[in-house]
Order: sequence, then C-alpha cells, then structure tokens
Amino acid sequence: MASVLYVFPHPDDESFGPGPAIARQRREGHAVHLLTLTKGGATKQRHRLGLSVEEMGAVREREMRCVAGVLDLSSMVVLDLPDGGLKVRDPREIERVIEARIEAVRPDVLVTYAVHGISGHPDHLVCHAVVKRLFCCLQDERPDIAPRRLALFTLADWPDDGERPVALNRSRPEDIGVLETFTEDDLAKGYAALDCYETYRETIEQHRPLSQMQRGVPFELFGEGVAEPLPSLFEQLP
Repeated sequence: MASVLYVFPHPDDESFGPGPAIARQRREGHAVHLLTLTKGGATKQRHRLGLSVEEMGAVREREMRCVAGVLDLSSMVVLDLPDGGLKVRDPREIERVIEARIEAVRPDVLVTYAVHGISGHPDHLVCHAVVKRLFCCLQDERPDIAPRRLALFTLADWPDDGERPVALNRSRPEDIGVLETFTEDDLAKGYAALDCYETYRETIEQHRPLSQMQRGVPFELFGEGVAEPLPSLFEQLP
C-alpha cells in the first residue's frame, strides 16, 4: 500500500472535491494524511454567526475533526497560520512546517492545489507555490524523504460538462494526469464529509462542489507526462 499527504490552506479544501477520492484511497488501504495550514477563521461566514476569527477557527477545526472521522483519515494536522495572510509570511517558514510533516509521514504522493488555485484565493496560490518549490528542493537535497510524485488537485475543463460556475479556474483536459474514479459508497462518504461543515451548509447547497466530480477527481501531475489520465494517484509512481 502507498501513502499520500494532502496539503491545503483551509478547512473544507479536502472535501470540496477530493473527498470521494480520499474515501476510495482509504477503502483500498492506502494511508491518507491531511495537513491544513490555517484554521480558516477569517471566513466571511463568521460575521453571519457573530464570531471572532479565533472563535470561528475553533468551530471550523471541530468540523474538520468530524471530517477526519467520516473519511477515516490516517492523520490530520491543523496549523494556525493566518487565514488570508499566507502571502505576507516568509515562505520559508511555511516550507519548514510542511517539510516537518513530510518527514513525519513519508508520503509517496504529495497533493496540493493546481497553479490557478481553482478559486484564485491568494492562500491557494501561495500553498501551490510553496509546496511545489519544497517538492523540487527535496528531490535534490532530501531524497531520503522526498515524495515520489506531486499531484495538483484541479477542476477539468471538459468540453461537454454543461453549465458550470464561471468564477472557478479549470485545467485543460490534456493537462489532466490522473482521473481518480470512485464508487457510489465513496461518493456518499464525500457528501457526508461535506455535511460536517455545518457553518458552510448554504454555500455547499448553492455551489454543489461534488457535482463537478462526475467523471472522477482530476489532478495534474508535476513533471510527468502521460498519454492518458492514470486511474489512481498511485498508478505508475516514478
């Protein structure tokens, strides 16, 4: 069995798309680790709930504990870097905490956002840049702990997908390196994980993020060329 470390900036990033793939990976016996860089307390939802940044962060962390149980995560670490403020932090500081987690769990595959960050949120863009640079540095400087693959979660611009949210960035079909399909049970776990985010229920119902995953969960592969999308993050590992 193999292992994967997902690195995302906010609570819910792991469930707004990758959830069914994570459910499949755990069902197949792979180790799935999650590192979330912030508690997401600066979300606008806190104003609706009358909560401070710190209070909202605590709520969202509790919601993530629910997700960890639903998806049966092998491990989950939630850091408290500033939500919405990663762009002003020394990127080397962010790299160090991610490297420490890589050293602890030794993943075969590292996952973060694609270069466009899907929503374009600055934290998504910083997370992509930091993880990609760290991946490259580890290949050269720490081959003993370097992941074998960097996969980039994305949305695919399939030509026949019909109506789609126009505010979201997508990757070209030819750039998709992995299309991880899943069963109905995996999808049900993905929806159950979304249900953990009670404070985001209205947003989830409005945007229906898993409706974008009908063909499977798409990933780009950094530095790898494949003729057709692979069926799993662990297929044909370098």
